[in-house]
Amino acid sequence: MPFTVSDFHDLVELLEQNPSWRAEIRRLVLTDDILRLPKTMESLAATVDQFARSTEERFRQVEKMLADLAASQQRTEQRVEELAVMQQRTSTQVARLENIIGVTVEEEAAAVLRAVLEEKGYRILAETLYLRLNGDIDVAHQVEDPQGRRMWAVLEAKARLGWQAVEAWAKRIRSESFRDALRRVGVEGPFLVYVYGMRADLSARKAAEKFGVGLLSSQGEIVPPAGEI
Repeated sequence: MPFTVSDFHDLVELLEQNPSWRAEIRRLVLTDDILRLPKTMESLAATVDQFARSTEERFRQVEKMLADLAASQQRTEQRVEELAVMQQRTSTQVARLENIIGVTVEEEAAAVLRAVLEEKGYRILAETLYLRLNGDIDVAHQVEDPQGRRMWAVLEAKARLGWQAVEAWAKRIRSESFRDALRRVGVEGPFLVYVYGMRADLSARKAAEKFGVGLLSSQGEIVPPAGEI
């Protein structure tokens, strides 16, 4: 007996009236995968929701890290600015200290040179000259030796003295350009050449002996000049 459209409508009406029949029909007609689809979709929705919450939490953590990083960078920039100000202040203080020390060394060197010259029988003819030549401060005394000859005792003063400083000074006083500069300010040869060191190491003494210049310290004359220049 064929299944007609009328029979189909009768079946639909019966299924609507009997929910348990619909469940049985679904079990017979649908595959297991399709039957499991609602639970799969529910599980997928839960997974997506969990992923969204997890992603949101990660975004909050990243935002916090970025905020902390920005605050740290701001603190670093502020610290760098403070260090720059401190460095500037330190440089200024060091420059002032170097200036004070330089003047002190220079004045002490001039006093020692004067005492040494007078002890050797030289007569000081004029006040001490402090000359700024080539960026260095040189001390100069115009003197007269026991035989009545006039000359200039010139000195380079350093807080710390080593071989290089002595060699550089010895070469500079022998330089024609430097001696021309001395002549232009009225300091003419011959010269008694000295170098003074508040702290002079052993190499300074050896250099003074090698280059023929006198070496002075706060104790007086350590090495006499080899002769006039």
